[in-house]
Amino acid sequence: MMRAAPTSSSTSSATTSDLQRYPVGGPKIMDSVAHEDVSWRLFDNEDLVFAYELAAVHGARWWNVTKNGSSPESMISLISRFAAGVTILRGQTPIGIGTLSDTGSAGTGLFDIRVVDDEHSREIVGRIVPELIQSVFAVSDIRALYHERFENDPRLLGPTEPYWRTQVIFPSYALIEGRYESLEQRVLWRDEFQEVFLPLVDAPK
Repeated sequence: MMRAAPTSSSTSSATTSDLQRYPVGGPKIMDSVAHEDVSWRLFDNEDLVFAYELAAVHGARWWNVTKNGSSPESMISLISRFAAGVTILRGQTPIGIGTLSDTGSAGTGLFDIRVVDDEHSREIVGRIVPELIQSVFAVSDIRALYHERFENDPRLLGPTEPYWRTQVIFPSYALIEGRYESLEQRVLWRDEFQEVFLPLVDAPK
């Protein structure tokens, strides 16, 4: 089953090289996160093993990585094709990955977050999602981000969650852990995001 293609009239995209113009680690918009010593850095080849381990744990839930099978070669090949990616760290330990894919002439991109299976890590990562999203908008003309979530996936978008609008729901999209789950595709518009979050992301510390 194919997803509906996101539509937009703008152009441009962001890549990992673009993100190098944004301060690595970001501005740490929340003190509670900074106290946890949580940061992010650009994804590189050394992170492929961690990404593969995450994909193996998530299985079909990370379907755009596992859709061609569960072999290391297949999953790593798909991961390496993302337009841009960051590794999220607690101290020096990777706890999650943020990716941007499906960018191009439509002026949109698919934003995804994957985190180790730990409730505290999921909470921490959610808090820095505004920072990660602004890093994409800061280096590109992307006007909208899309995010896809199976119905039983954890919610990882933190304080941005209410601002993602449902675009379409695909019923019974995939068989996961013995039952069919629907896939929801949501959109976040640049202007709406920046109106709410840009003052927080760019606030002096």
